[in-house]
Amino acid sequence: HSSSVRSEIDVPAETRTEIHTGGGAVSLSGLRGTADVKTSGGPIEVSGLKGSLEAFTSGGPIHVSEISGDAHLGTSGGPINAEGVDGNLNAHTSGGPIRINRVAGYVEAKTSGGTIRATYSPDNRHGGVLESSGGSIEVAVDRSTNLNLDASTSGGTVSSDLPVHSTGTASHSRLEGTIGSGGEVLRLHTSGGSIHLRSL
Repeated sequence: HSSSVRSEIDVPAETRTEIHTGGGAVSLSGLRGTADVKTSGGPIEVSGLKGSLEAFTSGGPIHVSEISGDAHLGTSGGPINAEGVDGNLNAHTSGGPIRINRVAGYVEAKTSGGTIRATYSPDNRHGGVLESSGGSIEVAVDRSTNLNLDASTSGGTVSSDLPVHSTGTASHSRLEGTIGSGGEVLRLHTSGGSIHLRSL
């Protein structure tokens, strides 16, 4: 027979949290301070964290929301969903889609097998690197933003709803240029899908 243990721990709101488990789901909410979460097999869910987050699982989805600091997320097999990140976001998955909504800082998002959908916060003028080995990429940014765009695909088309002033290669599969007056680099690349840049 199999046995399972469920632990629920109440801690002071202002707590540095470290949770490492050999297998199982981890859920955190309403904490202040940095959080470090690692599990060898299960989902991770974190919400309402006033601080920075590191979350890694060897097999499961990650869902985080309303993080006031930086978020560093990684899974070996599952989707990543991040909503309302006030700092920089680093998200890596070996097998699943990445969904990002309302991120205020620099974004690094990489997946080996899925689509990437990212929506920057309205005032976000930070760049990023978004790469997929097997899916399409869609990114939404403020129409008034200033960025340098480098978008390319090996198996689809590149399109933009925003005006892009070409400064290099411009073809159906690659677009290099400036949005607004230019600024930090936003690099988008996929080996198996299309890329679409849209306005908020």
